[in-house]
Amino acid sequence: MVLVTIKNSLFGSNSKSGERKALLPTFRSYETVVNKDDDDVDTRSLSSSSDTSSSTANSNSSSHSLVNPRVMSDMIIGLSDGLTVPFALTAGLSSLGNSRLVITGGLAELVSGAISMGLGGYLAAKSESEYYDNQVEKERLIFKNSPETSASEVEGILADYNLSSSTIKAVVADMEKSPADMVDFVIRFGKGLEEPAEGREFTSAMTIGIAYFLGGFVPLVPYFFTETVEMGLIVSAIVMAITLFLFGIVKTIVSLGNDCPKQKIIVNGFQMLLTGGLAAGAAWALVRAIE
Repeated sequence: MVLVTIKNSLFGSNSKSGERKALLPTFRSYETVVNKDDDDVDTRSLSSSSDTSSSTANSNSSSHSLVNPRVMSDMIIGLSDGLTVPFALTAGLSSLGNSRLVITGGLAELVSGAISMGLGGYLAAKSESEYYDNQVEKERLIFKNSPETSASEVEGILADYNLSSSTIKAVVADMEKSPADMVDFVIRFGKGLEEPAEGREFTSAMTIGIAYFLGGFVPLVPYFFTETVEMGLIVSAIVMAITLFLFGIVKTIVSLGNDCPKQKIIVNGFQMLLTGGLAAGAAWALVRAIE
């Protein structure tokens, strides 16, 4: 009954459609509504079950059709560094005029860089998980030692929705009956934290490390098939110019969506190309100057 009141307060009633939308979609409880009329309860329960099943099916279909955003983020991080750093290194080493040196140095950098990036991803994800667990434990202790403090936090969160004080107090009273739900509510909507996926550390490490290695291997390939290091540098530069430009475009589409303006997509493609080109040019010029 409490959530129905919240919904009507925020969005107004919708008696014609009979649909009930949750105020907080990510909050898993508070779906039961008590009504005086038993027949009305049965009818609403069937309608709610049908809507929930349809919503769940659509949600599952959507979640399985797209790559996990966190995995995609790690992939972009690995590819961004992989396409830039090794390319700059091989361009710099090519100025020494020895293809064997370029290949050996490039492979050594790829392996060490992939391991380093993977470890960085692992430590970052592990720190994120530890921080989340720490915040959850802290909120549990707060609720245990001072339920009034937790109730005050919930009231502050709900106040942002411009609800009446009576509605807020009713919601808080319901939440106080379930400490786990109150803690979960504060963590999600008060602190803006989501529970990290299980095994996130290893997934992040592998994704970033492999993406770095694959991205860095691209500028190294031409040196295996060209007779001179100068020709290898030219072919590598052409391949990387195309790769960096396309990667900038794809990264923008993945990050901002297909409805992103075409001008912005093209500009970001050239920005990625310019970044990689400047890094490679600076490395090549520096080695030449030292030599």
